[in-house]
Amino acid sequence: MLRAMLLAVVAITGESAPSPGAEIVHAVRIETAEPEPLERFVHIQPGLPLDPEAVRRTVELLYATGQFEDVRVEIERAGDEGPVTAVIRPLPAPLLVDVRVEGDRVLSGRTLRRITHLRQGEPLWAARRERAGREAALALVERGYLEALVEVDAEPAPGGADAVFRVRSGPRVRTGLMYVSGAPTTPGLVLDPLMEPQPGMIYRPDSATSAAEAMRQRLARADYWQATVDVREKYSPGAALMNVVFEVEPGPRMDAEFRGAAVPRSLRSGLRNLLREGGTKRDVLEAGADRIESYLRGLGHREVSVRAYVEPAPSPGSPASVVFDIEPGPRAEVASVALEGADEALLSGLETRQGHPIQDSVLSQDVSTLTRRLEERGHFEATVEADAPEGGGALPVVFLAQPGPRATVVDFVLDGPPLPPTREDEAPQELAVRPGAPYRVRDVAATREVLLSTWRRRGFLEARVEPEIELSEDRTEARVRLVVEPGPRTIVDNIVLAGLHQTREVTVAREMDLRPGEPFSFERVLESQRRLLSLGIFERVTISELDPDRERQRDVVVSVQEAPRTTVSWGIGYSEQDLLRGSVELTRRNLSGLGRTASVFLRGSFRGSRLLLNVREPWLFGRNLDSFVTAFWEEEERTSFDYNRKGGVAQVGQALGSSTTLIYRYLYQDTNVFNVDVPEEEIDRQFRTYTVSGPAFSVVWDTRDDPLEPRRGAFFGSDLGLSLDALGGASYLKGFFQAATVRRLRSDLALVLSTRLGLAATFGDSPRLLPLPERFFAGGAYGPRGWPVDEVGPGAITPDGEFFPTGGNALLLGGAELRYDLTPSFQLATFVDIGNVYPEVRDLSIPELRKSVGLGVRYLTPIGPIRLDYGHKIHRLPGEAEGRFHLTIGYAF
Repeated sequence: MLRAMLLAVVAITGESAPSPGAEIVHAVRIETAEPEPLERFVHIQPGLPLDPEAVRRTVELLYATGQFEDVRVEIERAGDEGPVTAVIRPLPAPLLVDVRVEGDRVLSGRTLRRITHLRQGEPLWAARRERAGREAALALVERGYLEALVEVDAEPAPGGADAVFRVRSGPRVRTGLMYVSGAPTTPGLVLDPLMEPQPGMIYRPDSATSAAEAMRQRLARADYWQATVDVREKYSPGAALMNVVFEVEPGPRMDAEFRGAAVPRSLRSGLRNLLREGGTKRDVLEAGADRIESYLRGLGHREVSVRAYVEPAPSPGSPASVVFDIEPGPRAEVASVALEGADEALLSGLETRQGHPIQDSVLSQDVSTLTRRLEERGHFEATVEADAPEGGGALPVVFLAQPGPRATVVDFVLDGPPLPPTREDEAPQELAVRPGAPYRVRDVAATREVLLSTWRRRGFLEARVEPEIELSEDRTEARVRLVVEPGPRTIVDNIVLAGLHQTREVTVAREMDLRPGEPFSFERVLESQRRLLSLGIFERVTISELDPDRERQRDVVVSVQEAPRTTVSWGIGYSEQDLLRGSVELTRRNLSGLGRTASVFLRGSFRGSRLLLNVREPWLFGRNLDSFVTAFWEEEERTSFDYNRKGGVAQVGQALGSSTTLIYRYLYQDTNVFNVDVPEEEIDRQFRTYTVSGPAFSVVWDTRDDPLEPRRGAFFGSDLGLSLDALGGASYLKGFFQAATVRRLRSDLALVLSTRLGLAATFGDSPRLLPLPERFFAGGAYGPRGWPVDEVGPGAITPDGEFFPTGGNALLLGGAELRYDLTPSFQLATFVDIGNVYPEVRDLSIPELRKSVGLGVRYLTPIGPIRLDYGHKIHRLPGEAEGRFHLTIGYAF
């Protein structure tokens, strides 16, 4: 006889260990179609007493997968004294299979799926169904079904459940009477044409709201800044008509008045636009006053005060005013700048300068700069104050420095256990504190943060690092000791994946920086989330802890929402070259559930067409080899020539640690240019009849802290390519090598050195020079600066007297650049460039290197610096200009 008992009762008794009389579990059985993937979440162990905590954890982990609506654990006994079996009975979750519509079919199932963002395989929990019903009802209201009611149920279906939308749409409401009430009678101010929807049209509440806002904006442009427009609806159910009144409260016409000081036209115009957009609410008036105060403080009015208020109209028919009452106070400018108590060389590059307005915000910024510079020199207790007399006129500014003692680190000790190893080959991070360097408090803090980050990444979440500083009697020597207390280590126990329907578990597991049995850290959580999102197959990735209060071990839940697998984009345009043109791109993601992506791009016009096929495999042969294959074909009829081009690229990238990458690729490209009606030199060099076919290999080693805005580190890259006649291309061997290093001389000054070398040679029956598109060229914004693009090196003179660069088989470039941080956003630079291009490798000659020097300014942006350089040639040739300006984005090297 079988007996069954729900162990949920046992699990909630609060026991964390088996009771003395607990029965021994003989076997564990999971009653589901595929039990094997779930076995790793079962913590009930055969041969051990039944443990309520193990039951609880088993239920939690299985439920966290999102695959089950409920999980029951029962025990079965064969007879009164027979062996005990723990039976786990998961109740499958209602996973979405299809969307069906019952009732009024005003929206199709496909449309409802798109509106509600329901995804195949998504669990249809009650809250999710309720949200989908609300979204569907709102969509119906937007379409004019103002009485729409939508209920969503989950009905069992093979493989899951169908989302059944039961729709009662009600009548479709149309617009009845519509008029504007209360509008002012100002000549030329007409609001009626803005009414929407028009009578007889489907009534859409959003359209009426947008029309009211358009009326308010038109009133504001007519200087009714306090105007409001409300939509009043009156619904007639029997006729299914909505009568609409736009009720206007225009308020008085208004103007802005500025009293007490002159305000420039651009600022006055901006303030009026602010009032038109925001009205005369208190926060808008305060924002306007702040703008005026900021402007006048920038002119040196340190005591400025602005009060904004609304002044009623002085007489009927005249406008009311928004008054900005300005008390500018005296204007002060810098007569001189001095530094007392420290070397005046520290004043270089400050924002406070002779003849400039005195601004308190700038003084504070310069105080911070001077303090930081003193700390750079080892004055660890440095303080600086700015002394600028009150009042107006030309005033002296004195920065009062108290450098305090200057100490040097003579000893640095790390006191604590050795770091445990990890599976990664992590490069050791440089510590700011080192013997012989000036003692700086911020270096100690930075070193402490590096150590904390390192220990926490290894799972020691409660690690502590306590600095102990011992100064000599004369406070010129510092002994730094950092005491590391790791605390307990936290290990990942289980990883539960939820939300996977098309994606295989291995696709997620191989990108995870968290693995069972390895250290848990929040840095690894963020890195795992970043890697999964970078696959491009998930719309959302959430990584959370199942039981954050659990000590030493954590269960991690990775919940994802898969993105649509197929996307289609298209475009239509016009250009003088192509006339009418159109394009379409089809992308299919997550092929086979392994993160693969394939795309097809097609562009066509009256003058040409282009086809591009691309397949990406992030893990080739099951290894971390990011690879892609691209095939292309294009043809075009141009004004002076026609061409077609076909080819393909196969590439595999392999990361060796965090700083080294190997790239293997094979390139085939065949270009054919014909119907040429102009001299060859008038055609861009990429359009030449030639073929390249062969393998290539690249190595990249990059330790820079930021590729766009490096502060320190080094870069080395090499590329070796081979093209063979036997493979259908020209026969040549080509190599390009480049290296750069960035060294921080001080906090605001960096030295950058660079060298580039290109070597190539043909063989077999090929001409001794490479095909023109494959040759090396130099000159322009990327070096050497001072010459037009590509005009350093060999060339020919056209019949029109123009220089036509022909490039060569050898390249040698070098450069040095000193970058000075003028402000957080601007840099000044001075540079030296050398280099030349030679017809063949045997022609390389150091004395023939061309040289230039120059100055530049950079504006730093999130996409790289906007760079303006002027390069001046040294020993220029007859007929050459002295130099040249270059404007571009990104550093020269």
